[in-house]
Amino acid sequence: MENTRRKRIGLFVSFPETVHVRRITEGIRRRCELYGYDMCVFAASVHVAFPMDDYVHGEASIYELANFDELDGVILDHATLSGSTDEFVLKRIRERLKEHPSLPACSLETPIEGTTFIENDNEETLRELCHHVVNVHNKKKICLLTGFKDNPVSEKRLSIFLDEIKKLGLSVLPEHIVYGDFWYSSGYKLADEIADGIIESPEAVICASDCMALGLINRLAARGISVPEDILVLGFDSSDEGAINFLTLSSYDPNDIDMGQRAVDYIRTVIEPDEPVAPREAKTIGQFHPGASCGCESDPFYIIKHVRSQLHTNAYSFANESDDEPVSVGALMETYVLEEFTASKTVDECMGNIFGSTNLLVPYSNIFLCLREDWLDMTDSHSEGDSKYMRIYLKSSKVGEPPICGTEGAPRFETSKMLPKLDENREKPGIFYFSPLHFNGKVMGFTVLEREISETYTLNIVNRNWLRYINNALEMMCSKHRLEALSIMDEMTGAYNRRGMYQRYKELLSQASPGDSLFVSVIDMDGLKYINDTFGHKEGDFGIKTICNVLRETSLENEICIRSGGDEFFLIGIGKYKKDDESQRSLNFVETLKKRSEELQRSYNISASIGCVVFDDYNEVALDNALSEADERMYHYKFRNRRHRSV
Repeated sequence: MENTRRKRIGLFVSFPETVHVRRITEGIRRRCELYGYDMCVFAASVHVAFPMDDYVHGEASIYELANFDELDGVILDHATLSGSTDEFVLKRIRERLKEHPSLPACSLETPIEGTTFIENDNEETLRELCHHVVNVHNKKKICLLTGFKDNPVSEKRLSIFLDEIKKLGLSVLPEHIVYGDFWYSSGYKLADEIADGIIESPEAVICASDCMALGLINRLAARGISVPEDILVLGFDSSDEGAINFLTLSSYDPNDIDMGQRAVDYIRTVIEPDEPVAPREAKTIGQFHPGASCGCESDPFYIIKHVRSQLHTNAYSFANESDDEPVSVGALMETYVLEEFTASKTVDECMGNIFGSTNLLVPYSNIFLCLREDWLDMTDSHSEGDSKYMRIYLKSSKVGEPPICGTEGAPRFETSKMLPKLDENREKPGIFYFSPLHFNGKVMGFTVLEREISETYTLNIVNRNWLRYINNALEMMCSKHRLEALSIMDEMTGAYNRRGMYQRYKELLSQASPGDSLFVSVIDMDGLKYINDTFGHKEGDFGIKTICNVLRETSLENEICIRSGGDEFFLIGIGKYKKDDESQRSLNFVETLKKRSEELQRSYNISASIGCVVFDDYNEVALDNALSEADERMYHYKFRNRRHRSV
């Protein structure tokens, strides 16, 4: 079969469990399924305006993973990619798009420079909100709460509200035209102004978002104003929060699904201009979900649906054996996987525990966990710097593909390819959800959740918390690795200490072959006391590190370098050595160090004495005895060259 990869549409969003992102994802999914396109979703788990900068930047690293050369079209959700103080996500994406002028890119609902604008046509729905307040509830004194002033979406919704209210024969007082920020805080502020008499109390408030409506309802209640008895409140979003609020919110569905479909249709006209664009379903007014906030009777089934998705029960039943039903947040919490992950003693044990938890993310085809090659050695000083290669440490499959779990044989791939699976020949397109793995600004890798293109489930709160648990577990592995390294390594030079020497020597013995020889070398710096007393301990340390660096450069791959203490080093190896190596290795080290000292042009020479010994059979002598003999030869070398050991 010819290896021609499918067209790929990349969706860039944050906070994917929100109802808004779920809707646009569904619209894009439907069109990708119809056209046979793969769908790659690059999603930060939290909104970019989340007030923890390091965490947000770690989450936003997933957008850097997206290789525009590997995508055929890009869709940006302005609503969830904007809102941070410096708008760093949108700025960075715009910069990258400039380097790919032929890549079709579109922005949803709000224009973004360098992209094609896909408008969300909610006019009929917004007008219906006004009809409901006036014709169903007979309210005439109406307040309108919209988003940011001069924001295209805010102004569009406000203009439609005002126009429809005018058509209904009413007018809105200037003080009842209120700008906010689409967030709860706007509702709080308006409620306080009404309660304090700064704004004349209206009969009803129509809000351009559910968040503002919920903030208004809850603060009015706190200020002793009853909803809906004193003031009716309606929202626009039909969010989960609105459905499960103590006073259920009356709200309308926006046309997000249709907007997502139109975005894919636009990209199709660019990347496959000769292919037809399929007709869409006839556009309908968004569904109205009545609630107590306007005095209407709520739909109990609608409420129960949203409550169950957010419910945490502490008596979860594990008797359900279904492999394709999504797991609730209650089931996640009651599994105690966080404790399992963080208690792992080794990387392989950690991967095994994570592998065992992947059923929490059903339904899926495959789950991949990909890490940088240097992730274990990362420190807090690392940021989201590029890593050319990744390794797949885990692959869990529900479709019979070979699993991967642990470090042994972890497949390596170029990060720029994003995921090897994308280039495989597949009978059907798929959805690939890319999520970052990070801790306090350290970006360690990412996960990919692959689902069939026909699968309507999207990322949810279970996925978000599962990822957080993995982030903590990986950081715990890094910490354990660093502690272990500190216990066997010399911090200043990076060479092994004596404890590390004995540990690594056991490994050398286990890898040795019959007939191998033992090579040991003892190196002692010359004149350290003179350098410390004359030029300072900082220069003395520099000399010690220089000797260690030269020792590494002149060592063989199978040899271990040890700082045994102060200014003394050991070099140990087991392999095919000859007696001539004793003099040759000594000469090579001394000459290399002399050349390095001349290159450094310090006010002092950096030199060392050395003693090397080769034992024909590595079994014939104990390591400590071998080192003693090499130490004696080092002293003879120092005496011959009239160098004095400084203590």
